[in-house]
Amino acid sequence: MSYIGEDSFFSYRDGKCEFVKGCSSLSAAASCLGRKLAGVSKRFTAGCCDYRSVHVLYAICSGIAEAGADVYVCESTDIPSLLFSQPLLAADCALYVNGGDCGNSVSLFNNYSFPFSDTALQKLLDTVPGKHTRKSGRMIPMTSFSSILANNISDSVGGLKDKLPAGISCGNRFVRSLWQEFFSGEDDKLVFQVSDDGLRVNAYSQQHGFLSCEKLKACYAMKLLGKGEKVWLPEDMHYEADIHFVNEKTKRFSYDDIPENVPLQRFLTDPLFMCVKLFSDADGTGSVLRSMPELASSRREITVTNICNIPFGSLYSENSGRICVDRSGRNRIRLTVQSYSTEAAAELCSVWTEKLRRLDVCGRSD
Repeated sequence: MSYIGEDSFFSYRDGKCEFVKGCSSLSAAASCLGRKLAGVSKRFTAGCCDYRSVHVLYAICSGIAEAGADVYVCESTDIPSLLFSQPLLAADCALYVNGGDCGNSVSLFNNYSFPFSDTALQKLLDTVPGKHTRKSGRMIPMTSFSSILANNISDSVGGLKDKLPAGISCGNRFVRSLWQEFFSGEDDKLVFQVSDDGLRVNAYSQQHGFLSCEKLKACYAMKLLGKGEKVWLPEDMHYEADIHFVNEKTKRFSYDDIPENVPLQRFLTDPLFMCVKLFSDADGTGSVLRSMPELASSRREITVTNICNIPFGSLYSENSGRICVDRSGRNRIRLTVQSYSTEAAAELCSVWTEKLRRLDVCGRSD
């Protein structure tokens, strides 16, 4: 994911539309975005969790309805519950509004529950806002699907007699409450750090050390492969996956061309489901984790002055590492390094940070 560009109201990047600072009318901008969205999808599910973003949510939904599309609206929900509701409501797009001290943003998800790709965001950026139609779409209120999601996850593991022992660190109270349906929240031998409104989780295990979100997904994939099942992995997953456990039953996919079977790989989009499944079988998961490589990554945001000097969209290899440079803002870049160890990833990240800074200043890295 990367920075796509701006229009009068929004900055488009990382699957989100972020309100441009200084936007004079949030409601007008949100309604305009809604009319744009109605040009790329026809049935939506939409939600927010913060009272400060309710007016933005309804402005977007009003724009969607004015342009002739239907939208299910939930005022108090979390992203995992919203995405779970999407196929049940036959919605082909989900949107979630975040509001607060850092500004407002709208997270967008395709019909497979993945964040909008760069291609999808570019299409949205280029879309002309739809006009009022004779027959407006419907705005249908709904309640959160959080209880249904929790029951569904519980059923997937045959029910839990007791909560699993694990600590929970999460700034979103709705998401934290959802995780505490399954985990005690009080153990220090295993602690989950849940971020991005429930879309990402890292863990620290007293037995296995730091477990990145990517390593947890790789562990789940390995357990599926051990059962003889076919596994789909995203194109940006750590390159070590190809070396250590990709075989004829594993395929990569692009976010711009998602195969129909990918939604069956629920662990890719639902971190809570993934962790409940993994740690309800702690012994089996521990055995797989002990056999896995480190899957180390390092990421850094760098502010630049001459953005045209920076190459984007290419992968580089150096010292057994993979380096990716993306644009993440009008004058900002994101450097991502994958390597075989935390130390190697951090060292490569530092080396490439200096290379990019020299490119920024003089147009060459020497």
